[in-house]
Amino acid sequence: MKQIRKRLTYANVMSSLAVFLILGGATAFAALGKNSVGPQQLKKNAVTAAKIKKDAVTAAKIKNGSLLSTDFKVGQLPAGPKGDTGAKGDVGPTFGRSDDGGCDPQSTVFETCASTGPINLPTSGRVLLVGASSWDNDNEGLAPNAGTCRLTADGNEVGPEAVDFGEATSVHTIGKGGSVAVTTVTGPLSAGTHTFSLECNETDADVFLTDSTLSAVLLGGS
Repeated sequence: MKQIRKRLTYANVMSSLAVFLILGGATAFAALGKNSVGPQQLKKNAVTAAKIKKDAVTAAKIKNGSLLSTDFKVGQLPAGPKGDTGAKGDVGPTFGRSDDGGCDPQSTVFETCASTGPINLPTSGRVLLVGASSWDNDNEGLAPNAGTCRLTADGNEVGPEAVDFGEATSVHTIGKGGSVAVTTVTGPLSAGTHTFSLECNETDADVFLTDSTLSAVLLGGS
């Protein structure tokens, strides 16, 4: 016993203890048998995507109903059946107004031959204007006869320049008149009250206009 004590040094004791711990640890590690590691042995977030074997997670291991549409790329999910046709929407605002009349201009000053009067457009938009009229001379024997007609919106000329009408002959008799027509589409007009007119004047001899008509139709949004 004395011999053993003489040989016991600090170094001998520490080296023996180290061997014991190593062997004990190996024994403890070897004791972890198959299926012995469970959720309690794993730290939170310990299993990362890099540690999962490729193709290891299959459909059989995914809980039904646990995935969302955002988990799939565009086009990966099959399209569902076509839904029922929805109800037809309301018809958009519409408007139309016509007027007739006549005029007997005495000079180059324009006179109103037909007018819609103040009307209330239900919505903003462009308006189609169609004006037409018959013309004749006031007095037999006065020729040539000539004049111009134009379309206005709120007193301002719209569309092309005034359209000429009349004749270039030196003799003219009653009942030998003609007709004139003017058509245009206005620029965008606001919803609310507007007045549209067909106006004509006299540029040569003595003319009058009858059966003058004007139609205004709202085309839709501006």
